[in-house]
Amino acid sequence: MNAESTVFRSSRPAVVVAPGGEGARAAAWLLSWPMRLAATPMGRRLLAAVALAVVAVAAVGYLYDSADQPRVPAIFRPAGLAGAGAPRVPAIFRPAGLAGAGATEAAAVSRSAAASPVRAKPAATAAEAAAAWWAARQKVAVDKVRALQQRKVSATEVQVLVVAEGAGSRMPSDYVTVRKGSSGWKVP
Repeated sequence: MNAESTVFRSSRPAVVVAPGGEGARAAAWLLSWPMRLAATPMGRRLLAAVALAVVAVAAVGYLYDSADQPRVPAIFRPAGLAGAGAPRVPAIFRPAGLAGAGATEAAAVSRSAAASPVRAKPAATAAEAAAAWWAARQKVAVDKVRALQQRKVSATEVQVLVVAEGAGSRMPSDYVTVRKGSSGWKVP
């Protein structure tokens, strides 16, 4: 055989298959395709990229499967309703006709205290002062307002990001500037 004859005809068959027809021939061709691809420099690069992609996908999938468990959220204490040392009493749902007389009076007192924009004592923290002021401005109860974050402007001035849970899906939010004076934290 000379060198020119192999250009048009292979020296040996590419795939040796048992007799079985077109289906067996197609399956053998498909199974031999990665080896034929690996025979070329571009094919080796492509197979290496595919292998790296599979490893990366498997690694990211494992990391997402073994993610940290969510932490227990911090207990939310509405601003101005409970002191720092006061225990948190969970709210209990009772139908209107089944509530006891003592529970009704206590609920009425806490509701009036929560909705009241007037504070009997100065705010202990900037967040409490901002939440009480924002609750009065939005005309919602103080327990419907949360202080999300604070940024210090100066030694006596802090901006507090507050959000109020309004009617429906309305949740107005804004930065409230609070200053510390001789009588505690106040909104100027």
